[in-house]
Amino acid sequence: MDFSLLYFANREVTDAPAEYDLLIDAARFADRNGFTALWVPERHFHPFGGAYPNPALAAAAIAGQTTRIRLRAGSVVLPLHDPLTVVEDWSFVDNLSRGRVDLALATGWAANDFVLAPERFPDRRRYVRDNIDVIRDLWAGRPIDRVNGAGEETPTRVYPSPVQPTVRLWLTAASSVETFAEAGGRGLNVLTALLFQDLDQLASKIAAYRTARKDAGHDPTTGVVTLMVHTFVGESDDEVRETVREAFTAYLESSIDLWKNQWERLRGPDRASLARYAFERYFRTAAMFGSVDRCVDFAERLAAVGVDEVASLIDFGLPGPAVLAALPHLDQVRRRIQHTR
Repeated sequence: MDFSLLYFANREVTDAPAEYDLLIDAARFADRNGFTALWVPERHFHPFGGAYPNPALAAAAIAGQTTRIRLRAGSVVLPLHDPLTVVEDWSFVDNLSRGRVDLALATGWAANDFVLAPERFPDRRRYVRDNIDVIRDLWAGRPIDRVNGAGEETPTRVYPSPVQPTVRLWLTAASSVETFAEAGGRGLNVLTALLFQDLDQLASKIAAYRTARKDAGHDPTTGVVTLMVHTFVGESDDEVRETVREAFTAYLESSIDLWKNQWERLRGPDRASLARYAFERYFRTAAMFGSVDRCVDFAERLAAVGVDEVASLIDFGLPGPAVLAALPHLDQVRRRIQHTR
């Protein structure tokens, strides 16, 4: 099992630049200590995740601060972009990093994000499907036909050329088994989370993903299932619970208007009740919160259902020094899992 770091900071903070200090400092730690990748998201027009409106910019900032770790978009909201600019931006980062870029592609879900491309919102899933091979072609240096300003169709390719001849792609899947199967059939990896599914449900979707890979002629064992997991590892379970409770509950509450339709049927419309309910669920079953021993057990359960990579979301509102001080404990979890497996 691989271990990576993932960022998704709430932008409602008292010291906004400190969020980026944490980005850089945690990236340096992960680069030195054998973590696989750094995942940076794309979010728009909302405090939840709003620290990262452009993952390519964030990846460019950490490219020069690291030497070996993979730099991953987690995820590019593809319907908000032209594939030409996606490949242009990330090819630049691939050059800065000497060939360390990977991309996850997402359809997007928040209607307000699509003020950038309102016409694509109804058919955003089809837009992603139609442009996966376009991105692969552009990355490989193959031109695509586009109409220029003079109304003439012209072959268009991207510069600078990336360092890597091909790009590894993930498809972001919230909970739909159809998305898992589509990723498998297209030979893509999967980036997912436990927001709208539990481990048993995830296991069945991973099985569908492996079956789809096999049925499409892809090696079913080589696709990577990456799971985003909120993470804070400390000395004891009780200490961690008290450390994360206030910050993580506030973090969840800041996101409620984005995902409340998935939860209101369970707890009603009160924001505080929803956040408290979500905190208890996450702490018990859906986050890597607790002592090293507890988190090792959780990681083993993830491996048992077929997860190949844990992407630890670390920037959910705790002070930067506390997050950095906890990373050696997470590294203990990584070392124990990778040693035993």
